[in-house]
Amino acid sequence: MEPLHAVFLTVSLFVLTFFNPGANLFVVVQTSLASGRRAGVLTGLGVASGDAIYSGLGLFGMATLITQCEAVFSVIKIGGGAYLLWFAWNSMRHQATPQMPALQQPVSAPWTVFFRRGLLTDLSNPQTVLFFISIFSVTLSADTPMWARMMAWAGIVLSSVIWRVFLSQAFSLPAVRRAYGRIQRVASRIIGAIIGLLALRLIYEGITHR
Repeated sequence: MEPLHAVFLTVSLFVLTFFNPGANLFVVVQTSLASGRRAGVLTGLGVASGDAIYSGLGLFGMATLITQCEAVFSVIKIGGGAYLLWFAWNSMRHQATPQMPALQQPVSAPWTVFFRRGLLTDLSNPQTVLFFISIFSVTLSADTPMWARMMAWAGIVLSSVIWRVFLSQAFSLPAVRRAYGRIQRVASRIIGAIIGLLALRLIYEGITHR
């Protein structure tokens, strides 16, 4: 496969995952709705950083550090699931009151709070690195030059950033947030429940595969 074709195919396969809802999407959406565009963008950048780490591990052959050590793999799943469960619980508990200040104006908090939220959410699922390995095994080979590998990695990171920023922008629009305010109790509980179910699945997989 031609190097540029391999790069394009690698990034395209990754972009297709954007249409498969998961914890990353729901966390960015929830944060944007509840805390505004700045918080959503920072959370999205944290998610993109997690993608950069896991895709880098898969791309440069270091994924075995995680995948071949079942204990580490399980601990990451259990710890990540516990974090997501905590986030889901707080989301449902704190968003349950009407007329939140966050719906009137963006939440002012250290950028690290939201960035860490996105990063931990992405890193909480170590199966992501297996996904990247599966993509690279199809699109890249031992003969693929380093510049093409770096381009594929950069394309993955850039597309991840663009998608998360788009989500943050879309779900932090005043009209969207006002609509969210009208159904806040129900919406926050539904999103929190979805994240909670994803968290429980991670914890279950971590326990049963130990």
